[in-house]
Amino acid sequence: MRLCPHLRRLAVLSALALAGAVSFHAQSFDLDRDRESLVSLDGLWRFHPGDSPPASASANSPDATPGFLWAEPNFDDSAWTLLKSDRSWSGQGYKDMSGYGWYRFTVHVPAGDAPTSLMLAPIVTSFQLFVDGHLVGISGQMPTIVPNTRISHQVFPLTQSASSTARTLHIAIRVWHSPIWAGYMGGGPYRDGYIGGNLAGDRSFVAIEESHEQLARNSRFVDYYAYSVAAGLVGLAILCLFLIRHAEREYLWFALMLLSQAADSALNVSKELYAFPPTPFFDLFDGMLASLNIFAAFCFFSKVLNARAGLLGRFFLALVVLSPFAGVLYWPGWTSGGPSAIVQLILLLPAAFWIFSLLGKRALSGNLDARLLLLPTLFDLGFYVADNVVLALGQLGLIKNPRILDTPISMPPFTMRPGILLHLIFLLAMCVFLILRFTRARRQEVKLAGELEAARQVQLVLLPDQLDQCPGFLVDCVYRPAEQVGGDFFQQIGDGQGGMLVVLGDVSGKGLPAAMLVSVLVGAIRAEAAHGTDPMNMLRSLNDRMMGRSHGGFTTCLAAHITAGGLLTVANAGHLPPYLNGVEVAVPGALPLGIIAHPEYEVTTVQLTPGDRLTFVSDGVVEAQAKYNPRPGELFGFDLTRALSVFPAHRIADAASGFGQTDDITVVTVEFSGPSVSSTAS
Repeated sequence: MRLCPHLRRLAVLSALALAGAVSFHAQSFDLDRDRESLVSLDGLWRFHPGDSPPASASANSPDATPGFLWAEPNFDDSAWTLLKSDRSWSGQGYKDMSGYGWYRFTVHVPAGDAPTSLMLAPIVTSFQLFVDGHLVGISGQMPTIVPNTRISHQVFPLTQSASSTARTLHIAIRVWHSPIWAGYMGGGPYRDGYIGGNLAGDRSFVAIEESHEQLARNSRFVDYYAYSVAAGLVGLAILCLFLIRHAEREYLWFALMLLSQAADSALNVSKELYAFPPTPFFDLFDGMLASLNIFAAFCFFSKVLNARAGLLGRFFLALVVLSPFAGVLYWPGWTSGGPSAIVQLILLLPAAFWIFSLLGKRALSGNLDARLLLLPTLFDLGFYVADNVVLALGQLGLIKNPRILDTPISMPPFTMRPGILLHLIFLLAMCVFLILRFTRARRQEVKLAGELEAARQVQLVLLPDQLDQCPGFLVDCVYRPAEQVGGDFFQQIGDGQGGMLVVLGDVSGKGLPAAMLVSVLVGAIRAEAAHGTDPMNMLRSLNDRMMGRSHGGFTTCLAAHITAGGLLTVANAGHLPPYLNGVEVAVPGALPLGIIAHPEYEVTTVQLTPGDRLTFVSDGVVEAQAKYNPRPGELFGFDLTRALSVFPAHRIADAASGFGQTDDITVVTVEFSGPSVSSTAS
């Protein structure tokens, strides 16, 4: 029985919920009453060529009269021609017309309507907008020296407040079209498949439609934007690779190709979406980037396919450099835009055909690199040439649709222009090519590194060791090549009578070629030493060996013989003289080895006493250069070398290396201890 009150409450709540459900209805939508306040202005507009005469002073009050009769609301335009608002006047009976033209139409605004706006599709070249005779907006300058057009929708105020009565507004548009473009681009409304029409209506709704149009237009150029970013990043990466491997210029040219294409794509986005830079400057910058792209491609393929440009190729490159200026010949009025574009293209074509010809010849001869790059280059560069030919013919009026090759390809959710797609295919092929080339180069480097290491080991074997020491002499030698292997050589050989022969020299150059000559010289020194240790005869024999082997270089050499009693005999062939106890020994100079046949070498003799120190150095010591401030580029020099010559060999070499080594460094010190003292080697 206690549950009855609760049941009664539950029944009451259920009844109330049922009553509420019956009283609330789903919202009803009315397509007539709830329709947005927007109207399309596309249709037939009144048109009249030329400019308006001034309005009479009595037409309106002085502060409301802009000065144009054709802008007045009471002007009778019934005799004007009717033109479609989605086409230029050039295609409707006014071909090649430039200068001024006027459009007129009316807009009916109902009573009580909210503030309204008017959205106009792009109009070429510039225009002024009048509402009931009042100037409410302007786009561009009229006229202007540097013509420019905003290829985007623009919104202008139509009414500022609601009215209790219906109104009919008279819209007048004063258009000015540049004569530069009149031959190939019609004046007035500019429309294509991706640009919406003209609208009028509630201000908030018009703003929403404008944002939709801008988003649609932005999406149209997403391929340009994406390629600009991709090509720019890859181009910077390739440029960094060139900075690491600056001897391989193909990386520089490829980076310039990509960076110029990235900059050109970004320039197109800026021009189409933001009307910057003005068209004449855009034509100049676009031509310069196209010229840089062709120039870099020319140099790139010449490098990777080992082709010499020759005089004809340099002439083609000169034409490429001049091409951007040919594209703006319409600036001073020498010609119109169409012929300027034709001249620019003609200057680019020889270099493009040279590239095609080179790739074709190398591909037919079996070059794998050329076969890989032939089709991507032919399609990419060939499409660029074909597209510009069609565009130029359109500017001359010979083709009705000059942008036919630029029609976007549907690739949901976006579209992509054929030129961008071919750019991407070319970029992929080039990246594959560079990866293969880099792999081959790396393999060669590893192989060369192995050969250099083997050569270094051979050079170490050729240096004197403990077995070559002679009693009575303390010999210390330090050899530091500038690279893995070097061109300095040193030999110390006992004469079998308690004396010692020292031969020191320097082959011009560094690396493996110099090391190979060093091997020849060391073998010749040891062979000649078996027959005698006379310094003059040693140099004569080495000179005979080097005749015809220098290949444009030279080899300096100094030979010194020290007897067991300390008598020093020195002969020199272009090498630095030795130092005795910190003083330079006066040794007559002579030409380096291998320069002339049968030279005469003078000898110098000096008597050493126990404790005397002889120091021999190569030019890598005196020619060491300071790499850091305060005096970059300063030489180590003779004075500092002479001052340090009394110190051990390693200290002299350390000082020169720390100063800034640029060449092979060899330092040999010989301390004469006397005939009865045994020496040790360092």
